[in-house]
Amino acid sequence: MGTKGTDSSTMIPTRTYECGFFLPHAIIETMKDFLVKIGGYIVWGYNHTHWFTDKEAWFIFRLGAFMEATGWTLLISAIIYRSLGLPEYESFISVAGRLHGIFFVAYFASVIATARSMQWGIWRVGLALSLGVPPFTSLIFEQVMSWHRKKQPVYVQPPRDIDK
Repeated sequence: MGTKGTDSSTMIPTRTYECGFFLPHAIIETMKDFLVKIGGYIVWGYNHTHWFTDKEAWFIFRLGAFMEATGWTLLISAIIYRSLGLPEYESFISVAGRLHGIFFVAYFASVIATARSMQWGIWRVGLALSLGVPPFTSLIFEQVMSWHRKKQPVYVQPPRDIDK
C-alpha cells in the first residue's frame, strides 16, 4: 500500500505511495467513507428492485443476452466488411457500432434490473456483467444459468404490490 508519515511543512498525517505522490490522511478517510456510502446505496437498491416474477425476469435477461450477442455479430460483420474494402463501409460501421453500444447497455440494464427477481447474489451479477464484455460470452452465461435453473429450480415469490 504505502508508508505513513507527516508532511513536514503542515504536520498533516499523510500516506506516500510507490508512485511518489502522497495524500493527506483525511482525504483517504473521506474517500473510504464515500465508498462505504456508495456501497450502502448499491445494497439498498438491490434489496428494493424486485420488480418481476421469475419467468418475466428470465425472459428479460435472455432477451438482453441475445441482443448483446446480436450487437457483437453486427460489429464483427462491420469490421470484416471494412477489411474487405467494400463500398460504404463507414456508414455500416457507424450503424453497427451504435447498435452494438445500445444492445450492450441494454444487456447490462437487464442484468441489473432482473438480478434481484432471480435471486442472484453479487458474485453471479458480477460474473454476468463481466461476461458481457467478451464477444458472445453472454450467450454462454445464459446457457449455464439455464442449465442451473433446470438442475436447481428456485421459486421466487412475485413482487409485493405488483397490481398497484
